Amino acid sequence: MGNKLARINKSPIFVLGNPKSGTSAISHLLADFGGLSKTIDIPPIWTSSGCGVEIIQGRCQFSSVVQGYKLYFSRKLIKDPNLIFFIEKVMDAFPEARYVFVIRDPRDNIRSSLNRRGVAGNFKNLEERFYPKNEKDRKIIKSIVDPNIWGGKRENYVGVLAHKWNMATDNFMRHQDRILLAKYEDFLVDKCSYIARLAQQLDIPKMNDIADKVNIQYQPRGKDRSVPWKDFFGHENLKRIENICGENMKKFGYTVGC
Repeated sequence: MGNKLARINKSPIFVLGNPKSGTSAISHLLADFGGLSKTIDIPPIWTSSGCGVEIIQGRCQFSSVVQGYKLYFSRKLIKDPNLIFFIEKVMDAFPEARYVFVIRDPRDNIRSSLNRRGVAGNFKNLEERFYPKNEKDRKIIKSIVDPNIWGGKRENYVGVLAHKWNMATDNFMRHQDRILLAKYEDFLVDKCSYIARLAQQLDIPKMNDIADKVNIQYQPRGKDRSVPWKDFFGHENLKRIENICGENMKKFGYTVGC
């Protein structure tokens, strides 16, 4: 019933980024700061039966998803990081929207993605026996390391995830005149001040104090978050990320080879 009665918001704020970049924390805090209604992820696109990959590959229309699931698109702030992978289609459907792209160092980003599903980062190849036992996690890992979707057909699973990071970043750079950049590392320095500045850039007036919410864990924290990159990935896989992502990393101030 809610979906039938919902009206699509023609000028929402979209928060995008490669998954596990910090989009959840920034979205929740930004919406709470401004008292905005919010959608946090759009399951019909990214569940195992969703059509996200079909949209990327041009076999499903994003506009039809919007019409079919109006409730998700009725809120003032809509967070779904994966929308960056077909940003042109999103912009065509929402020409009046404002957009935020959250970026995170690919070494932290990829470590977090693997950690979330219980997969180590130092395998030479991701053999079947190394996949998560949980069926949902297995399907997600198989999807996010599929080179037919993200590129890197001659790479291992870490290399594919590096190409995926590049794909998100390249899509942002092609439209950076219309998308506001939010660097996750800057957000971590002073979360309250950062959200206040981001809100100001988006013309969102302050409605609530968020000081008591900045340390809420909006996504499960990876158990290896503090493990050094070289220990988590090993030399070869760490070098693989830096070789693939190095050019884009430098554009955003990330040091290669540290």
